[in-house]
Amino acid sequence: MKEEPGEGEAAHGGGGSRAGAAVAEHASPGVERPRIDISIDAQLLHCAITECNRPLKPPIFKCEAGHLLCGACRSDRRDEGHCRRCGGATAFAHCGPELDLYVGDARVPCPFRAYGCRRSVAYHATAAHQDACPYAPCHCAVPGCPFTASPPRLRDHLAFDHAWPLDRLPGYGKPHPLRVPAGEPHHLLVVEGDERRLFALCVRPRGAASLAVSVSCVRTAAAAEAGPRFTCMLWAQTPAPAAQGAPAGGKGRRLMMEADVASCAVPGGTAVEEGMALYVPPPMLNGPAKEMNIRVRIDVLDPAPASLRSANASSRKA
Repeated sequence: MKEEPGEGEAAHGGGGSRAGAAVAEHASPGVERPRIDISIDAQLLHCAITECNRPLKPPIFKCEAGHLLCGACRSDRRDEGHCRRCGGATAFAHCGPELDLYVGDARVPCPFRAYGCRRSVAYHATAAHQDACPYAPCHCAVPGCPFTASPPRLRDHLAFDHAWPLDRLPGYGKPHPLRVPAGEPHHLLVVEGDERRLFALCVRPRGAASLAVSVSCVRTAAAAEAGPRFTCMLWAQTPAPAAQGAPAGGKGRRLMMEADVASCAVPGGTAVEEGMALYVPPPMLNGPAKEMNIRVRIDVLDPAPASLRSANASSRKA
């Protein structure tokens, strides 16, 4: 039986330290060891130095009075041989691999569990995971709507409750055709194989009759900084004019733009405001609905950035 940590609780069990590896050697190959829920005072997992108070991360040290210090405070040259908690001279000692094992394997649910993240995260890595978590909540772009949720849930909310069109791209690096009327300012985009991400194609009027088309990734600033980065290619094309005597299969007008994909916590025209948009002139708008024939391709750069790999190394799926 496998039990996962409850909200706000820490579970102790298997771990990634050397001591944990030694324990794992006695377990049967291929058999996952059970985990249990244990509720403890969270302060016991924090550095004793008041000015620091960061979660303890192995290796853990203690002064002669028994105050537990994080590695950063222990290695601070300004405090060499001096405990800021005691206020006097002292010697520091490593608490041993056993305590490193227990503290290093204390896990809690992701802070964004309510928004859909099902990972349990090493307590000392919670902040790093939170910065990189793709489920960090974003806000509905419809005026007056207070809905806040992770990008996947925000996608469903906008599609079903506000009738935003939803299009699925066949994958990263694969162009996809769209017919976009000027009267549809937003299209939600989802890339097959990456349901956690949400992209928004936005149409904004520019000038007397032109339209600006852009693509943005819906995520928080912290999630954007953690990566990955995306680029986008947009094409607009009109059919070849059916002029008398014109050869069959002739080419119409084409416009193309490639740009980095901007990020925004609220689906909207962020990329347009930053100048990263494809400007479509009136001759390329078709019919009374001023419809555009658009092709869009999204590419992912560095799909597993170091910050995300670090956070994922300290977490596992619930």
